[in-house]
Amino acid sequence: MIRRILFFIVFSTFLVVLSVYAESGDSQVLIPGGKYNLGSYYCEEEQGNADWCSDEIPHKVELGQFWVDKYEVSNADYRECFIAGVCEPAVLHEDRPQDFNKPHQPVVFVSWEDAQTYCSWRGGKLPTEWQWEAAAQGERLGGAYFRQPYDKGFPEDTGKFTANSNGLYDMMGNAYEWTLDWYESTGGTGKNKVVRGGSWNSAGHFLRISDRVKKDPELRYSDVGFRCIKIKK
Repeated sequence: MIRRILFFIVFSTFLVVLSVYAESGDSQVLIPGGKYNLGSYYCEEEQGNADWCSDEIPHKVELGQFWVDKYEVSNADYRECFIAGVCEPAVLHEDRPQDFNKPHQPVVFVSWEDAQTYCSWRGGKLPTEWQWEAAAQGERLGGAYFRQPYDKGFPEDTGKFTANSNGLYDMMGNAYEWTLDWYESTGGTGKNKVVRGGSWNSAGHFLRISDRVKKDPELRYSDVGFRCIKIKK
């Protein structure tokens, strides 16, 4: 009887671990729920509240826990969704397709809807900008790839540089990342979506976790990619 009880306990523990692994695999990181301080005083203290950064108003939010991709979605990842007949083909750079089409580079030239379709196919969604910023926080912001010339530069392979404190790669630089939110908060709609994190061609002052940039969701950019989240229930 004791052996049966011990076996049941061990087996139940195994199923719990297996369930967690099946939910997230080794490709996502769990960000704990709680209260987060977002935004920054950088614009006020360093830039005299310049127009380009005056939208980084410090505030507190409370978030539930969620899984987030460890890496930016790569060309190879996105191709799987295309082969499955779900995603539209990724558009290539007109003049230098070979510079942006390597399998392990972050997929770029995808619209906001393309990104959301991919995340939905995986059972997730794009992160809100608050979720993105919470995941980017930590004592270590991770390695960054930036300041590349626009006419010659291109993204590096995902995961090439050091991870941040949460074990996430390329949160700073390499490719901006689409978020779920409208930049203009007018009744839940707007004209532009928020991207976060800076890119391979960004200047250094854009590589801050509080920096907010607006992009047209219908357009495709050489410096904008994405990663997905899943809500932890």
